[in-house]
Amino acid sequence: MQRKPLPPVPPEKMRYLADVKPTLLAATEPAEYASHQHLVVEWLGRSLGRTRIRAVELVSDERAESTGDGRGVSPGHTFLAGLAFSHMTQWGRAAAACGAEIYALTEEVDGSFDRRGEYLYDEGYAHPGFTEIRFTVRMESASDRETLRRFVSWADRSPPHATLRKATRLVGVYLVNGEHLATALYHADRTEWLDHP
Repeated sequence: MQRKPLPPVPPEKMRYLADVKPTLLAATEPAEYASHQHLVVEWLGRSLGRTRIRAVELVSDERAESTGDGRGVSPGHTFLAGLAFSHMTQWGRAAAACGAEIYALTEEVDGSFDRRGEYLYDEGYAHPGFTEIRFTVRMESASDRETLRRFVSWADRSPPHATLRKATRLVGVYLVNGEHLATALYHADRTEWLDHP
């Protein structure tokens, strides 16, 4: 059985990116070039919160072993999932733009923070938040390394990615068919590419 690549963003959808460029290049006012994201989160008591984005309801709650009942995804996991989901948008566009044939792709995200900053805040413990966020992208592909390097560079276009690289140590590890392709150290103003893990 011959494998089919995952479908990239179709050409008619990619035209949107080309069509919006002249408008953005001519834009001088924030109202012309800004994308404003808005949502309302309702506190439901205890550690439970709920929002609706388009027709999708999202519920957040802490673990039952903590201060929640486990009725939703924890806020920290939701935060990290936002980074990975934003990358998924870029992977669909990148596959179309670069001609990369991707048969499978998963992204694993790890982040850690010192819990003392949250739970011992009143006792004076520092709370720097996530001190490193590391994501590992595992792909299966028959595309050449050069194409795949262009493909993975599209992570830089993700708005959550661009924000996090200025706030914390952000590291991306890219594996293709089980082999290391590249490791990216995302600095606030540049991406440092390493050929070793």
